[in-house]
Amino acid sequence: MARRNGSHQGTPDNEKAILNAALTLAVTAGYEGTTMSKVAKLSGLPVGSVYWHFNNKEQLFSQLIDFCFEQWKVDHTGPTNRDLLRRSIAGSAGGSTNPENETEAFWILALLFALEKRLEGNAARERYLEVRKEMFELMVSRVEPEIPDEVLAVDPDFGRKMVVLGRALTDGFYVAASAGDEIDFMEFADLSSAAINALIAREVQRVSTEENE
Repeated sequence: MARRNGSHQGTPDNEKAILNAALTLAVTAGYEGTTMSKVAKLSGLPVGSVYWHFNNKEQLFSQLIDFCFEQWKVDHTGPTNRDLLRRSIAGSAGGSTNPENETEAFWILALLFALEKRLEGNAARERYLEVRKEMFELMVSRVEPEIPDEVLAVDPDFGRKMVVLGRALTDGFYVAASAGDEIDFMEFADLSSAAINALIAREVQRVSTEENE
């Protein structure tokens, strides 16, 4: 349904209400269980208003990914690599099963988009994969300043390697949370960040040793 300029249905408040309703449904009913009619009912708006803002469910979920990404950028900050990883594992993965933490719970569903091959070509899946790349580059930009210059001089990709490792750990903990594993996420966040810091320290030592030989 094409948008109509000046329609009373097309307001920022209505769009936000639709996205919030879609988010609630997404984390409780999944992608398949979220329909435009259910979103309309939960948002308290007529279904025509939902279609005024979003042509179909794929477009709605694409926008929902961006909606949650904006919150992710606010949340995933920290002065050190340890803080970033703790936030990713304990805050995000560990908090993703909390029904009150919908923006974090949503990323489990989004991760399933990447794994679900039958959704190839789905606009929402493609948008998630794009956002995932953006997330990676943002994390690299936040991690690299913590890597000693002498390490990056020898291996310019070392910061990126640490982000790959950190992401693999975080994705694994998202799956563990979704599966209901009994894990102390804060404990494992600290263990994971300690392991990353140990790898950085080992690389610093290696570079220093080679320079002195």
